[in-house]
Amino acid sequence: MTFVKNKVVLAFILAAVLVALVFTVYAVLPASLSREDDDSLARLEVELCKSATNEAEKEICYQKEVPKLMDEGLTLERAFVVTQKILDLDPGYQSCHVLAHLLSAKEVTKDPSKWKDVVSRVPTGICGTGALHGAFQERFKTDSLKGVGVETMREMLEGVCSKHGTWNPTLLDRSSCFHGMGHLFLYVTAADVQKSVQLCAELANLPEFDFRQTCYEGVFMQANQPLDPEDEALTHDIAASLKNPKKFCGQFAAGLVRDTCIKESWAQDLRTVTTPDGYEALCKQTSPDYWSYCAGANIFAVIETLHYDLPKILGLCRGLKDQNFKNLCWARTAVKVIWADYRNTQKAIDICTEAPMQSKATCWEYLTNHAEQGWHPNTPEVRALCGGMPEPWRSTCAKRTSTVL
Repeated sequence: MTFVKNKVVLAFILAAVLVALVFTVYAVLPASLSREDDDSLARLEVELCKSATNEAEKEICYQKEVPKLMDEGLTLERAFVVTQKILDLDPGYQSCHVLAHLLSAKEVTKDPSKWKDVVSRVPTGICGTGALHGAFQERFKTDSLKGVGVETMREMLEGVCSKHGTWNPTLLDRSSCFHGMGHLFLYVTAADVQKSVQLCAELANLPEFDFRQTCYEGVFMQANQPLDPEDEALTHDIAASLKNPKKFCGQFAAGLVRDTCIKESWAQDLRTVTTPDGYEALCKQTSPDYWSYCAGANIFAVIETLHYDLPKILGLCRGLKDQNFKNLCWARTAVKVIWADYRNTQKAIDICTEAPMQSKATCWEYLTNHAEQGWHPNTPEVRALCGGMPEPWRSTCAKRTSTVL
């Protein structure tokens, strides 16, 4: 009996020592963080989140844990390197868009006056440009400028979505930037949707390109998809009216704004983007000339809602009855996986290869467009994407992107 008791006591002592060691490791971690290499930090984060068994749980865990590294002294740039390495180490984690929001927002809080610098520092090739959106939003989350005039906003945002300093944005980067501006406008106006739409109309229609569509999407996405308590507080007064999309969107004249409002209302009823019938019905509430855009654009919502579960997503594509919608579903799914992470080239190629014969041409065309508008010419990522396509798309992609294969 004495022997058993001694073993029990010894076990408790060993457990106490182990606990003490764990606390010691975490206590000295901040001081040694600068000496840790990015691979080690990524492995530590994966270990912390190993109990998460699905994409949704992993998203929550990494959104909680990775920003802590910046609290401990990790730079913004290294935080994104670690995030990219986490994506490599944990294949069950794909959607880091919200995490990117949080990382760039945390950097802006250090000095809100330098928010434009943060916009130019964050990467755009991973996490679906979430970092751009986070930098925009954070600047005005607690500093509403309700009633601000168009010209004042024009001066404040002068050149932020154009090439400046070391930032050399692609067309897709600029489009994402204006999308982030739409999110920002809802904060700036204290959730005045009409005024936010007006700011998009005045500031996003440039001589060289019309970015109003993506700006409007940012406004209505911010209204329909609050990410945190501050977002919920912002839209508290309009939350009830948003639940009746037909009435809410009816306040806008027929055209691009109303159609965008309807498209972004999917968040009020997830069946509109997770079932074939619901998906088609939602988009066909918009103007007929907007159906194709809606059908293509909302695939991104499908993918995020289904947490990158490709069998489920492609199952939805197969279930669509409208052939044009079906084609766009396959094409935009392929684009989404490399929009989320430019290194997913082979995955995107595999999607187009698997697509039904009637959908293949649209799929390869959309990948070619992404290579042309989303990346700089003749870069390794463009060569990998174009080079992986079958003819004649391989040659077409190379020609349109000025790429030598």
